[in-house]
Amino acid sequence: MKPSENGEFTVVVPVSNPRTESALLSLASALAKANDGTVTVVHIVEVPDQTPLEAGAEHVQRIDAESQTLLATVRERTETFDVPVEVKTVVSHRSFEEIFNVARRERADTVVMGWGSDRPWEAGRAERPIDELTHDLPCDFLVLDDGEFDPDRVLVPTGGGPNSDLSAEVARDLREQVGASITLLHVVDDDSSRADGEAFLAEWASDHDLADASIRVDTSGNVDSAIATAAREHSLTIIGATERGLLSRLLRGSLAYDIAAELDQSVLLAERPTSRSLRDRLFGRRRGRDE
Repeated sequence: MKPSENGEFTVVVPVSNPRTESALLSLASALAKANDGTVTVVHIVEVPDQTPLEAGAEHVQRIDAESQTLLATVRERTETFDVPVEVKTVVSHRSFEEIFNVARRERADTVVMGWGSDRPWEAGRAERPIDELTHDLPCDFLVLDDGEFDPDRVLVPTGGGPNSDLSAEVARDLREQVGASITLLHVVDDDSSRADGEAFLAEWASDHDLADASIRVDTSGNVDSAIATAAREHSLTIIGATERGLLSRLLRGSLAYDIAAELDQSVLLAERPTSRSLRDRLFGRRRGRDE
């Protein structure tokens, strides 16, 4: 992960309900701590189209009270990581679109957002076409499905590519901050390809500073089934998007990863902007050591 243009690594967390986002705050805080960064929590309050945004001033007292509740929750959930946290409130007609606006305004490096019940942005309301919003992501996006955040045993399926790179970075941060154990999964067509799969994983692990991770090669040729089977033995699975448009597919309910809805264990979906330069990926992170 790279620091933003202002030189400080920033994790933005859009929330709709201050009382139910402890998992997102824990994840964001771990990532910020690993990268010497900060967390910006944005409480997005969606109002009906017929309500002028200026009318939000009439609800300042209520909104401020909710934000203070959020701030107290943030402080409680991030105190063990000792990272700077800022809380902001935004009133908007289009909460999904507002996530992208906030990411750009805050010069975010990573957006950590939730997906599940009772979040207004799941309706996908936006003035601009959804594909236009999600085609050029302003930063890395991590989408955590509803449920507990338990990074004790992390599964990282990989076939290579920039989104798998992002999965590796997150797993590495969780290993360093909370002691997560990591298993890498690669799927091949049949048993005759097992040795090639093991060689690929060994090289990939070495390239991504995950040489201490466990290696698992599945020879079924069925990626979805292999991930589902392995995920049940882990507490968190980090899945990199296989193509652009993760968020747009989420909105349409056509996400290929049905596993995210079927598993009891937590699933974290990761998508990286394709415009991020190779130099950013190799040299952009603010660390105390070379990577």
